[in-house]
Amino acid sequence: MKKKKKNIYYYLFYLWIILLFTLTSIPKLPTPIKSELGIDKIAHFTFYLILIFFYYKKNEDLQFKVLLRRILLILIFVPLFDELHQIPIPGRHFSVYDIIADMLGILVMIFVIFLRSWKKSVIEN
Repeated sequence: MKKKKKNIYYYLFYLWIILLFTLTSIPKLPTPIKSELGIDKIAHFTFYLILIFFYYKKNEDLQFKVLLRRILLILIFVPLFDELHQIPIPGRHFSVYDIIADMLGILVMIFVIFLRSWKKSVIEN
């Protein structure tokens, strides 16, 4: 991948993390729509799916196993830290369901990356 394009994903990844922690630092951020699944959980899922997409694009030249290990570290630590940092913020609370939604977004992107890697290896062989 061209260095300039890779740099864009580098900046997008870190800007996305800053946006994530900024939004989760706002006391009692209202959600406009209530639904059975919860717009909040869909937002968590989507936000982390996009986060891992940016991470993948900035590191797609890495070997799949190395990339997977790094993404799994993100899977474990970033959602947990995101929820823990909300505890002292008024109107916010720690939610295991938010962590699950975050992790599901990451796992779906891992599956997409795996399929892409598998397809690439099949075509090359």
